[in-house]
Amino acid sequence: MSKKIEQQESDTARTYWQSTRRLTLWLLLVWFSVTFTAIFFARPLSTYTLLGWPISFFMAAQGSILIYVAIIAIYAVRMHKLDQRYLHDQRRHNDSGHEH
Repeated sequence: MSKKIEQQESDTARTYWQSTRRLTLWLLLVWFSVTFTAIFFARPLSTYTLLGWPISFFMAAQGSILIYVAIIAIYAVRMHKLDQRYLHDQRRHNDSGHEH
C-alpha cells in the first residue's frame, strides 16, 4: 500500500475518532449537568411546579430518565451517521484501484 493511501486512511481514522470523542464529551457534559442540577439545586427547584408536582420531584422521578433516553437516542443516531460517513470514505479509498 502506498504511503499516500496509508496517510489518507490514517487521517480518516483520526477524524472519525476525534468526532466520536467530541460527541461523547458533549453528551457526557449534558448528562452531568442534568444529574448535578437536579440533585444540587433540588431545594430551590422545588418552589417551581410542573403538572402540580415540584420540578425537583419531576426531575428525579421522570425528567432525568427521559433526558438520559434522549442522550442515548442522539448518540445512536449520530454514531450511525458518523459510521456511514466513515465507511463511505473508507470504501472510496479502497475502490480507488489500490491493493492492500
